[in-house]
Amino acid sequence: MGQVVRRLGGEVVITDMAAHVLGREAAPLGEALGAVLAREGIELVLSSSVTKARRDGDDYVLELEGGQELRGDRILVATGRRPRVKGLGLDTVGVEENAHGVPVDAHLRAADGLWAIGDVNGLWPLTHVGKYQGEVVADNILGTPREANYEAVPRVVYTDPQAAAVGASTGRYSATLAITEIAKIATYTRAYADDKGFITLLSDGDRLTGAYALGPESGEWLQQATLAIRSHLPLDVLADTIQPFPTFSEIYVGALKKLRQQIAAGSKAGGTEPTTSG
Repeated sequence: MGQVVRRLGGEVVITDMAAHVLGREAAPLGEALGAVLAREGIELVLSSSVTKARRDGDDYVLELEGGQELRGDRILVATGRRPRVKGLGLDTVGVEENAHGVPVDAHLRAADGLWAIGDVNGLWPLTHVGKYQGEVVADNILGTPREANYEAVPRVVYTDPQAAAVGASTGRYSATLAITEIAKIATYTRAYADDKGFITLLSDGDRLTGAYALGPESGEWLQQATLAIRSHLPLDVLADTIQPFPTFSEIYVGALKKLRQQIAAGSKAGGTEPTTSG
């Protein structure tokens, strides 16, 4: 929303208690997105808590710890989401809600003959997870026992460029490849020649355990990592996969090469310390 307002000509300040935007994701991803927002003229006030909000004439005023004040025409508050479970009569069907919503088992069953899917169960408040859970429950209702698996949940922030992540945020081995390192990236458009986008792959030495990326439609091309993590695909198979040219998926070729070099170097050294390639 900050980008929308800024691109319509408004002045925007984003404040957050975290040290970087996307505080729940890996720091390099949040820092890279923050740099994109700053280049657009969006001011970031991070690692700072809001202590008070008030009106002063036509202005809204935020008071921050340390005495700083922010003034503006509007305040957009994003404080997260909580399941709305009060007053649903859950007690009449033997369900007792908790602070996270409706408790469910691995099959998403809340009670005999009763299932809970989507935000109400408090597991993953994402639309695509709710759709997935609906399919899991449908199978269970129709007689095919199925447990929900959250090992590889894709997380996408629809900024421009998109920020996307899946799996773990840290790993024993890590390798990063910039979009500009994709062969003939200017084939798409010369604008990408100076793009700040990248992908980071994380591994335990045998397979991918996580990945995150910043780039045009990264939510699309990061799905390859999602499948690899979910299926426990060996790195050798992923590295031997043919990537079409010209696509952003080619970024996996160079990133996997760097990752396997890191793993090989770690093995020679005894593999006792995590390694990172930038």
